[in-house]
Amino acid sequence: MVFLMANRNDTFRKFGPILLEATLQTLIERSNELRKEQGMPEITMQDIMDDINNHITELQPYDWMQEET
Repeated sequence: MVFLMANRNDTFRKFGPILLEATLQTLIERSNELRKEQGMPEITMQDIMDDINNHITELQPYDWMQEET
């Protein structure tokens, strides 16, 4: 049996923004379940987007983002 491990570039190229959106929604749902159990306020999508904007400059661009079309 052969397992192929997708790398960062391949995964994002294949699924793109829908992968990002689904991941964010899943993380928010799971986080809010735990936060609710602890009596903490829920995190909104806007909270996450604000945090992403604060961290986006820390990430390296994908290889294909550097390529000329």
